[in-house]
Amino acid sequence: MPTRTPSGSASADRAIQNIKPEIRALKGYAAPPQGRVIAKLNQNENPFDIPAKWKQEILNKMANLEWGRYPDNQPIALREKLAQRFSVGSNQILLGHGSNQLLYLLMTAVITPGEPVLVAPPTFSLVELAVRLNQGQLVQMMKKPDLSIDQDTFLNAAKDVKLIFLCSPDNPTGQTVELDFLEEVLSTTNGLVLWDEAYTEFCNKSAIPLLEKHPNLIVSRTFSKAFSLAGLRIGFIIAHPEVAAELAKANIPYNLDQFSVLVTDRLLDESEWMEQTVQTILQERDRLFAAMQKLSGVAPFPSEANFITFGIEDAKGALKKLQERGVLIRDMTYYPRLESALRVTVGTPEENDVFLKTLKEIL
Repeated sequence: MPTRTPSGSASADRAIQNIKPEIRALKGYAAPPQGRVIAKLNQNENPFDIPAKWKQEILNKMANLEWGRYPDNQPIALREKLAQRFSVGSNQILLGHGSNQLLYLLMTAVITPGEPVLVAPPTFSLVELAVRLNQGQLVQMMKKPDLSIDQDTFLNAAKDVKLIFLCSPDNPTGQTVELDFLEEVLSTTNGLVLWDEAYTEFCNKSAIPLLEKHPNLIVSRTFSKAFSLAGLRIGFIIAHPEVAAELAKANIPYNLDQFSVLVTDRLLDESEWMEQTVQTILQERDRLFAAMQKLSGVAPFPSEANFITFGIEDAKGALKKLQERGVLIRDMTYYPRLESALRVTVGTPEENDVFLKTLKEIL
């Protein structure tokens, strides 16, 4: 049957007036276009897929479960396994449908209209959207031209806010934030500090040991990057037990499906595989960075993540030419300080070769 298109634009205009003006004013999150794909290097994914044998074992196990039953709410076995891995209590862990869902949860639980949230742009763009959706006030302490945080200015601003966001390694800069500075922030403010460690496996610098000393710290982790589970959407936060308990009240019941839990549980037993893929990505990152440094008109920024952001003349023109040739990377020109920059994910050796060859051709 043909699709029926709703009629009456005037009625639709009246209907959408019921939606908050703050939301109607937003552009919203826009996924990058895909198009013809030869090398997909635009979403900071792990390019190495889970071995087929493990997939089949997990599918067989899933087939023996009752799909008509609700899953466990905040499954204790998975939280205990994570607690053992990170030397924390299972009551400190809150699981989410991706770490982004937990970011939205935190904003919902903490931010009231007009509440200030401190960030240091350029940083993870979804934070700004989440703040505005909750009618919070975004306090932006711009990074310096070298993309490092202006520490004195940031610390001064941190004194009077309820929520602070820091990301390390940061997306899109690829730079880490020193843990000593994080401790200064935690000691300066009475507010909560959300420390996003989505890419920490690529630099091996974690703030989790600081949780014991600083109850206002919340550490966010994901399985989308190093563990190659971007397609399943699972993440978690680690916090002081009392903070985690309060946040859990605002969480979505049964927010994790049985399949995601099964896969995550299995991969936690395969840490050696994950570590091997990370080492391959790090080797490829260094190779990619060195090759890009040799290209005239290309200025890569040092990175401790699984991507490289780089300056280039006519960034949007270069992006279009790469896309036309099936090489997908990410536009960064909408970020402050990165108005002439693009970002490439470290892919497989073959994908990285295609990117470098194509980039040379279009320069």
